[in-house]
Amino acid sequence: MPPPGVTSSNDCFEINLTRPLSHATDDARIFSESFAPAFTYPIVNEEESLVGYKAPRIELDFRANDMRPSLKVSFEAKLDLKGVLPDDKLVDLETVFAEHIPQHHAQEARAAALSSDPRSKHWRPPGEQVRSFTLQGKQYEIWLASLANPAAKALWENMQILTLLFIEGASKPELDEQWSLERWSLYLLYDVTSIDEDCSPYTLAGFSTSYRYWIFPSLDIMRATKSLPSPPPSNNGDAAKYTPPRLTQDPNTFLFNERINPLEQPSRERISQYIILPPYQGQSLGAKLYDTIFANLSTKPFIYEIPVEDPNEAFDAMRDYSDIVFLRTLPAFQTLSIPPTLPPEKIAKSAPIPRDEILGHGVDLTQLRHEAKIVPRQFNRMLELHLLSTIPAAHRKKARITRKERSSNENDRRYYFWRLALKDRIYRQNFDALDQLEDAAQKVEMLEAAVDNQQDEYEERLEGIQRRAKFNEEGHNGATGRSRPKRKRRVVEDDDDNDDDDDDDDKEEEEEEEEEGVDVMSVASSKRMKT
Repeated sequence: MPPPGVTSSNDCFEINLTRPLSHATDDARIFSESFAPAFTYPIVNEEESLVGYKAPRIELDFRANDMRPSLKVSFEAKLDLKGVLPDDKLVDLETVFAEHIPQHHAQEARAAALSSDPRSKHWRPPGEQVRSFTLQGKQYEIWLASLANPAAKALWENMQILTLLFIEGASKPELDEQWSLERWSLYLLYDVTSIDEDCSPYTLAGFSTSYRYWIFPSLDIMRATKSLPSPPPSNNGDAAKYTPPRLTQDPNTFLFNERINPLEQPSRERISQYIILPPYQGQSLGAKLYDTIFANLSTKPFIYEIPVEDPNEAFDAMRDYSDIVFLRTLPAFQTLSIPPTLPPEKIAKSAPIPRDEILGHGVDLTQLRHEAKIVPRQFNRMLELHLLSTIPAAHRKKARITRKERSSNENDRRYYFWRLALKDRIYRQNFDALDQLEDAAQKVEMLEAAVDNQQDEYEERLEGIQRRAKFNEEGHNGATGRSRPKRKRRVVEDDDDNDDDDDDDDKEEEEEEEEEGVDVMSVASSKRMKT
C-alpha cells in the first residue's frame, strides 16, 4: 500500500468501452465493471505513483468500434510540490496524457478518414474480413487492414495508448513514411453479437499488429520461399533450352516496364503488439486471433518465417498450444518418432550428440520447419514437446535411465535419447556463459537443472493440451480464469524470436537482432539458463 498522499496510478485508472444510445445524449459504457491497466510507468513515472493528489481518478473510455478515446481526469485537491520534489517525480494529470491521446480536432480529422459514420449501424471496420466464428454464443469477426489505409491508421492512432498500458516495454511504431505504413498490418478482433440499439454492433475485443521486413535472399531462403526458377522437366538432354525472363524498357524514359513489389519479396512477418482486452480474456480468443494471423501469413509463399516480438510467458503458453496443434496436422510431423537404438559410434563420449538423428529419425527437420514457417527456437521446442508426448508418462523419469542407452526397456532408451537432444540444444544456447565457469561439476549441475525445468514446462503444456482438447470436445473454450499481469524487472530478459535466423543465412542481420534484446544468460547474478 502506498504511503499517505501517494496514490498508485494503476489503481485509480479505469478503462471502458462505450457505444451511443438512442435515448441518451452521452455514450453509455458497455462493461458494468471497468478494467485497470497493467502498467502506467511509460506515461506517469517509473514508480507508477501520483504524489500530491487527493482522490485522483482517471477515466479513459473508447468508442467500441472505432476506438475514439475520451479522457476524464478528476481529483478533490492538488498540492503544489514544485521545488519540493524532483521534476521526474512531479506528474501533471491534466497534461501527462496529451502526447498519447489524439486531441478533439485530430479525432475529427480521423473520423473523416473512416469509410462510414462510426455511430451508424452500417459501420464496418477498415480492410477486409478474414474470418468469422461463434464462441460461447457470441459472434466474432477478424478484420485485416494495412496501416497505409487512412481509416486503419486513424483507428490505430486512437487506441495505440493501449499498447503502453498493457504491454511491458512497448513503444510506438514510427509511421511517418509511406513505405513503413505499407509494411505494417493491423488485425482487429470484433465482438459483433447483435444488440437492440440502433448503432454499430462492432465492439473491439482485441488486436494485433505485424511488420513485414525484407531478408537477404540466400539460396536456402530463395528455395524455401519458392523464389527460384523451376527446374527443367527432363534432365536427359531433350528438355527445351531455358530462356530467362527479359526486362523491357520504355523507349521514351528508358525506365523498365516491369515493376517489383517490395512487399512480395522474401520476408519475415513479425507479430508485434498483441492485446486481448481484459473483459474478453480467458475465452480462447487470443488463440483464435493468433491462429488466424498465422494461417493468413503461412499461405503467402514469400513469407519465410513468422517470428514474434518479445513474447511474454502468457503469450508463449498460448502460442505453444496453437503451434503444436498446427504442426500435428502436417503428415511429416505426424511420422516423427525417437529411435529405440542408435549406432554405438553415434553416442560415443567423443562424438557430438546426434540431435537430428534422435529427433528427426530420417525426416528432414529443416525442410519441415520451412514448410511450417516457424522460427528455429519455437520449432525446436515444439519438436521436443511432441516427441516427449510419444514416450509413456511412466518412463519419463530420470530414475529409469541410470543405465542410459543400455536400458532394457526401449521407452527408457527413447527418454534417455530425448534428454540428450534437449541437453544439446540448451548447452549450445548457453555455451558462452557455461564456458566462463571453471568448475565442471557446476556446469553439469546447471545443465541438468535447466533440462529438468524445461521438461517440467513441457509436462505442463501437455496437460494443458489435453484439457483444451477435452473442452473443445464438450463445447467449452479455453480456461475460465484470468489474472492481471504484474510488472517485474527482468534480470534475464525473456527470449524473443529476433535471433531465429537460419544457420548461415544472414549473419549481419543476426548480430543486429541479438543486440536488440535477445536473452543473455547471467550465471553470476541469476543462475538461470535459456531454454
